[in-house]
Amino acid sequence: MVSLFSGIYKFFVRTSAFVGKEIVEVLRQTPLILTLVLGPFLILLLFGVGYRNEARPLRTLVVMRPDDPVQQQVAENMFSYGLNLVNLGSTQDQEAALRQLSSGQVDLVVVLPENAAETIQSSQQAEVQFYHNELDPYQVSYVEYISTAYIDEVNRVVVQSYAEQGQENAFTLEQKLADARRRIQATREALQAGNALAAQSEQQQLGGDIDALSLLVGGSLGILSGLEGETTDGNPSSVSPENQSILDALTRVQQSQQEMGSIQENQASYNAELTRLDQMDRDLNELETQLADFQSIEPNVLVTPFRSTAIGIQDIRLRPADFFAPAVVVLLLQHLAITFAALAIVREQRSGSIELFHISPLSALETLLGKYISYILFGAVLGTVITATVIYAMNVPMLGSWANYSLVLLVLLFTAMGVGFMISLIAKTEMQAVQYSMFVLLGSVFFSGFFLDLRYLWTPVQTVSWMLPATYAIRLLQSVMLRGYPIDATLFYLLLAIGIVLFVLTMLLLRRRLQKEWS
Repeated sequence: MVSLFSGIYKFFVRTSAFVGKEIVEVLRQTPLILTLVLGPFLILLLFGVGYRNEARPLRTLVVMRPDDPVQQQVAENMFSYGLNLVNLGSTQDQEAALRQLSSGQVDLVVVLPENAAETIQSSQQAEVQFYHNELDPYQVSYVEYISTAYIDEVNRVVVQSYAEQGQENAFTLEQKLADARRRIQATREALQAGNALAAQSEQQQLGGDIDALSLLVGGSLGILSGLEGETTDGNPSSVSPENQSILDALTRVQQSQQEMGSIQENQASYNAELTRLDQMDRDLNELETQLADFQSIEPNVLVTPFRSTAIGIQDIRLRPADFFAPAVVVLLLQHLAITFAALAIVREQRSGSIELFHISPLSALETLLGKYISYILFGAVLGTVITATVIYAMNVPMLGSWANYSLVLLVLLFTAMGVGFMISLIAKTEMQAVQYSMFVLLGSVFFSGFFLDLRYLWTPVQTVSWMLPATYAIRLLQSVMLRGYPIDATLFYLLLAIGIVLFVLTMLLLRRRLQKEWS
């Protein structure tokens, strides 16, 4: 029994000894613990502070004629709705506007239709074209949403104004209808009394009232009939049933008037004329009922005289996988290059190989060049494998030059190596080197534009983005692969400059490290 308790006691003593040892070891590495905890936290905090969950305003240039009143009305109504479109003015030169869009001076070019009034009156929708230069499928969807929302607002305002005008005409129609019905009654009484001359006078005035009715009804309904747009099958729609019933009633009044003809004197009977007058009276009564229904319609009834079309200046529609593929290639190669370079000098220092450099004729420059070349060759092989997978297995389009593509990857590897060797000279252990490499990867995921457009980041936070090689390489690779453009010289030389600066700093630090080891 004693031996049993003794064994249990020794078991707990031995176990607690290891627990205490490990706790002490962890506490001794306070900087590493702080790095592991605070590093990711600070990256996430910076992203949370910098992210702006707001609709991105689009700098908009309008292509229109200054002497076209319809285009002016559409432009005014479009920019009065919300703040998503920033008005940069108007121009008549569409080609010049698209060149500004391609160069990034504007985000959107809106081309307003010419002869829109004639198009609408012919029962066809006038197309407002929204040109953009977005590759990101989510940004393309945003432009499509903005174009639809703004044109819907233009439709609402335009149609409401026309409907209100038509309703005002309808109130004038009431007076003309009352006059016409009084003329019919006066003509009937004159015919029943056998007074043909008085009936002729009333008939002439009745004809004038009916002509005035025709003009007013046409003014009230003609615009609305032309604003019906297209049916769901894509064909121009006919006049709406409500408006058609009004026009049919007016047509019957006009036909009854024509069929009655001129009243002649000394007729034996005026029964036919009285019958026509009764028919006209019934038609006018029906017309009055239909117009009363028209007046009760709300002015903002949904009709769409204009429709929007979002058009990319490049005729290509990308899948989300296509858009993100170049960014994935960049992040993978950058992380591999940084990790291998970050472990290079730390590993040699821990193994003692660094001390052999003192008795060799190698300089810091030669040592560094040898490491750069070897790792770039290894990265080139990995880049070839990754590229082949993306192009041939995932069917991502390659629209640009393979030479430009290879040059971008080469400069990316060169710059990423600089970051890795800087980490290798700063880190004291392999664990620290790997951890710092992971921090660079985490920062690149959040701040390089990999999954979030940089335009949604707070401007001061974007400074962090432009310190990362991936930010430049992602844009360069997307432009080459998905647009077919040549290399953007500004981004390319900035990425190369970062790589050169890192190479020089790394060489100086390595020389200092070697001199310190020697001393």
